[in-house]
Amino acid sequence: MTKKRILSTVIVLALLAVLVYLQVQHWRSFDWTRFRQASHVSPGHIVAAIGLIYFTYGLRALRWKIFLQPVCSSKTSRLVPPTFVGFTGLALLGRPGEFIRPYLIAAKEKVSFSSQLGVWTVERIFDIGAFTVLMTIDVFVSAQLRANPYLAKFRLAAILLCALVAMMSFLALLIRKRGHRFAGILHRVAWRIFPGVAHQVDQKVRAFGAGLNTIAGGKAFVQLVGVSLAMWFIIALAYREVAHSYPPELVSAESAPSLDVETAQLAGVPELAGQELSSDVIHEVASGVEAKGYIVEQSGDEVWLLRKNKRIWKIGDRPHLSNLDVARVLLLMGFSMVGSIVQLPAVGGGSQLAVISALQVIYGIPPEMAVSCGILLWLVTFMSCVPIGLAFAHREHLSLRKLSEQSAQEEQETAVPSPPPA
Repeated sequence: MTKKRILSTVIVLALLAVLVYLQVQHWRSFDWTRFRQASHVSPGHIVAAIGLIYFTYGLRALRWKIFLQPVCSSKTSRLVPPTFVGFTGLALLGRPGEFIRPYLIAAKEKVSFSSQLGVWTVERIFDIGAFTVLMTIDVFVSAQLRANPYLAKFRLAAILLCALVAMMSFLALLIRKRGHRFAGILHRVAWRIFPGVAHQVDQKVRAFGAGLNTIAGGKAFVQLVGVSLAMWFIIALAYREVAHSYPPELVSAESAPSLDVETAQLAGVPELAGQELSSDVIHEVASGVEAKGYIVEQSGDEVWLLRKNKRIWKIGDRPHLSNLDVARVLLLMGFSMVGSIVQLPAVGGGSQLAVISALQVIYGIPPEMAVSCGILLWLVTFMSCVPIGLAFAHREHLSLRKLSEQSAQEEQETAVPSPPPA
């Protein structure tokens, strides 16, 4: 193991340790008996979720086939095995397995590895762009999120993501039209600041430009956008299937409704979350939401949150896993994507903790159910490819570790140091 990999592993472990410590502070009253009971899920929903995830791997293969159109004619079925093997390598080996997929496709279709690295990079833009579109529509249009106290922050995050995608798209267009010139400029600038990475920057930009050139034209671009949007929406449906696999939470008829997390946060009284909706609590909530343009209305045994004389939220209600909708699921996916930055091979860590925290803090899901759901989502959406991927690797007599080493070596060979530019 190289010093760089040892250092990165130590940093990831330290970050995970901090995250686990912070999470444990919220688990002092964690009920393991309730956790075991909460983990009794419906197998039908889980099978449906895995089926949806498998279908997205087929869409990834189709998208890569569209990328290959200018250089060779391939079939989606030919690209499905390397897609599964590549994601299996990523799941089991972590970041060292990232380049397995472009390496296998390059070998299978007899094209250059550098061009497929470019495709792999461009693919990330389409992924981020597609999720950003869905996320933006979600937080600005969805009626289910209007009462969420964090809505303003979610909208700001969506705007920043849109700006990021716009900037990435502009740079991509610039590199496609002036790739070699742009690479040369970056090479000269990087050489003066970081001579050791100047040539790597040059090669990365040129490989990215090669990947952009695999977009055949306007028709191919529309196809790529459509496939990307469909793929991420299907992933959201898979998340929803996992959530719906949990049975409805049993609520005693004698138990009084309690203040939900969303309303408590909106009213600025988070410490009252979970308390019975007594007249004093309702008064505190009404005072807190009034300044934000909301009104509290009591109708019989029900307490409603109104805005512009329109009911938007029944106070005391909160989302349940068994009826979680796509709008809230898309937010979970965002937390999962952010958390996946801190991951360990075959163990994960960051993704699960981010989802668990979101379920508890944003939606008020009990900790036992949140932990169970966070782990199950990771298994279904990230690890379910492993059996199929290993089967394909066994059929092709492939070793994931050797593929990882070969692809990493190939990637390094595209960035051999060169003399300083004139």
